[in-house]
Amino acid sequence: MSKKIPSGTIPRENKSEIIIKSVNTEVNSEQSVELSSVDSEKNEESAPEMLSCCSYKGTNQNESFDIVFKNIIETSSDPTDIGHFKEIVLDAQTKRFIIENGHSKPKAKGPFAKNSDGRSFFEKYYFTVSKSGLKIERSWLCYSTILQKAYCRSCWLFGDRTSTGFQEIWTTGYCDWKHIVDGIKRHEQSHVYYISCLVYEKWFLNKTLNEELEQNIKKEKLFWRQVLERILNITLTLAMRSLPFRGHREELGSGKGENGNFICFIKLLAKYDPVLEKVINQEKDEYGNPKNVCVKETFLAFHEVVDQSASSLSELILQNIEKKGLSIAKCRGQGYDGAANMSDMYNGLQKRIKDIEPSAAYVHCSAHNLNLVVNDAVKEITEMKIFFDVVQRVFVFFGHSIVRWRILSDLIKESNSQNGLLIKKLNPTRWAGRYEAVFALKIRFVEIQKALTKVILCSSKCNFNDLLEEANIVAKSWSISTEFQNKRRKVVKRYFDELCTDMRLTCPESLFRVTIFNRTLDRLINQISKRISSFHELMLNFTCLQPSFLTSATDLELLNEATKLVNKYDKDISKTFTSEILAVRSTLKNQISQLNSTRDLAQLLMVKNHSLTASFSEVCTALLLFLTIPVTSASAERSFSKLKIIKGYLRSTMMQDHLSGLALISIEQETAREVDFENLIDMFAEAKARKKKF
Repeated sequence: MSKKIPSGTIPRENKSEIIIKSVNTEVNSEQSVELSSVDSEKNEESAPEMLSCCSYKGTNQNESFDIVFKNIIETSSDPTDIGHFKEIVLDAQTKRFIIENGHSKPKAKGPFAKNSDGRSFFEKYYFTVSKSGLKIERSWLCYSTILQKAYCRSCWLFGDRTSTGFQEIWTTGYCDWKHIVDGIKRHEQSHVYYISCLVYEKWFLNKTLNEELEQNIKKEKLFWRQVLERILNITLTLAMRSLPFRGHREELGSGKGENGNFICFIKLLAKYDPVLEKVINQEKDEYGNPKNVCVKETFLAFHEVVDQSASSLSELILQNIEKKGLSIAKCRGQGYDGAANMSDMYNGLQKRIKDIEPSAAYVHCSAHNLNLVVNDAVKEITEMKIFFDVVQRVFVFFGHSIVRWRILSDLIKESNSQNGLLIKKLNPTRWAGRYEAVFALKIRFVEIQKALTKVILCSSKCNFNDLLEEANIVAKSWSISTEFQNKRRKVVKRYFDELCTDMRLTCPESLFRVTIFNRTLDRLINQISKRISSFHELMLNFTCLQPSFLTSATDLELLNEATKLVNKYDKDISKTFTSEILAVRSTLKNQISQLNSTRDLAQLLMVKNHSLTASFSEVCTALLLFLTIPVTSASAERSFSKLKIIKGYLRSTMMQDHLSGLALISIEQETAREVDFENLIDMFAEAKARKKKF
C-alpha cells in the first residue's frame, strides 16, 4: 500500500533510530582527528555512503526520494532551507541533495524579518573581516527563511551530537540576534565545529557514486562533444587564415595576457557561448570553493622619470599610489634591483618609504642578487676573468670581420648539425649571457678550430720567422736582450725544526682544482651568505608559519614565535592569532607534517579545508602577508617587453598617456575583459538615437 508523502517532509522509519558518530576525538590537542562512519543501533548492516546510513526499507526508496526532492524544488525558491528537513539526522542522499543544490544564504534586498525586540539577521554576518581588512566568507553560516533562524551547515550535516562541546542551538536554529556576534565567535572557536568542517571536506573527497552515475556520464559526454566541435572550428579558422596558434603561455587561467591566438579565440567566444564559458571558468569549483592559491601582480602604469634621485622617485611613487586610490599605509613590502638611489639604507628610496610606513620591508631583487653574486665571483679570480676575456675575444675576432664570419658560418653548415647555434657575444651584466656564450663555444669548438686554421693559411701574417726577425731588429735598436730567460723556481727555505717539506702542485688537474675551482666556490659561498642575509632575517619573522616548525615546536615555542609576528605586524594581525595558530596545529597536525612550504600550508587551509577559513582569519591574513612580500622585481620588468612591442617604428610619436593606457590593456588582459561597458554602450546608443554628433 502506497503512502502519500507530504511536501517538505523526508520519509523515515519510526522503529529505527540512527546515531551519527562522525568523529572520535579527545581534548588532547596533540591527538590527530580520526574520522569514522555512522553506526545504526538496530541495523548491523551499514549503508555504503560515508558518514551516514539510511533507515528506509522497500524497493521504492529512491523513487520516494525523487518525489520529495522534486516537490521541494518546485514549491520553494530555497530548497536546502533547514526548515524543509524536520529530522535531525540526515541520510547520505539528503546530504548530497543539500550540497549539490547550494546552501541557504538568502541575500535580502530589504531587512530580514525582525523579532519582538526589533532585531534581525544581517547579510554582513556571512563574512568576517580581519584586522588588516581581509574579507572572508563564512561558508558554514546559513539562514533559514522558514524558521527565521541562522544555523551552521557543517554541524547540522556532520556534527558529533554525542560530544560534550556540541552546540545544539546551531543545528536547530540560532535567533538571539542581540548576541549573535559573540555566538558566532564562540562557535567558530569550538573544537566540535573544527571537526565538523573537516568531516565536511572529507565527505567531498570520499562521497560514493549512486545510481545517477550513468546519467551524469551521458551529460558529460554530450558536453564534451559540444566543446570539441567548437575547438575544431576555431582550429580550422586559424589554419585557413594562416594565423599562429601558440603564445608564451597556453594555460587558460594564466591571467598574464601571454596566450596565443587559439586561447584568445576560446576566451572571446566564451563571453557569448555557455559551453566554452563553463570550460574556462575554472577559478572555483562547482560548489564555489577556491581551487588554488595564486599570488597576482598587477601593472599600474608607465611614468616618465626626469630626476633619478631618491627624493624625486619617492615623490613620484607616492603621488601615483594616491592617484590610483591606494594607501601607502597598506604597503608591506618593496622590491628594487639594488641601484644605490633605491637600496641605500640612509637616503635611498626604500628608506624614504620605510620612514612613511615602517612595515614596508625592503627586499633586494633575488634575481639581480644572484646575478651579482656570480659576476663578482668571476671578476675577483684572475684565471676566470682571463677565460671570459678569451671567450669575448673569440666572438670579436669572427664577428668584426665579414670574411671570417662567413668562413665560420660555412663550416657550421657543412657539419650537418641539427643545431644551427652560432657563437654568442658575452653579456657582462647577466650571468645567463655568460652561460650562453660558453655553451655556444663548447658546441662550436671544432668548427672554430677549423676556421682559425683556414684564416691562418690565408693570412699574410702567418710566418713566425718574419715576425721574429722584425722583433729582433726592434730589440737591438733599443738595446734590449733578445734571449728568453728561464724563470727560477721559488723554493721555501726549510728550517732545522720543521718536519714538512716544500710541496708544489705539479699536476694540472690539482692545480686547477685548488687555484680556480675551489677559490670560485669560496667566493660564491661568501657572496651568497652576505647578500642573502636580508632574506633570512625576513624569514625569521614568519617562523611560526613554516610547516617544519609547526610540527616540531612545543606549544610554548610556537606561542613565542606567534607573539613576535603579532608584535611585528600589529596593524594587520590581532592577538587572537596566537590561539588560532595553536588550533590550526592541533586540528591539522597530520596534514601539516606532509607539507614542505608555507604556500602548501595556505593551500591546505584556504583551499582543501575552505570551511575553516573564516575560523582562522588571522592565520589566513598572516599567510597572505607572507606570500605577497616581493621576492624579485624581474617579473615587473617584463612589462618593458610590452613597451617595446607597443611603441614600435610606426608609433614612435605616441604620447605618454596613450602609451600607458595601451600598455595597461595589453598587460592586464584578464582585467580588461572584465570591464563592464554596458553603461557606456547605453549612453552612446541613446546619444546616436538623438542624432548627436561626435
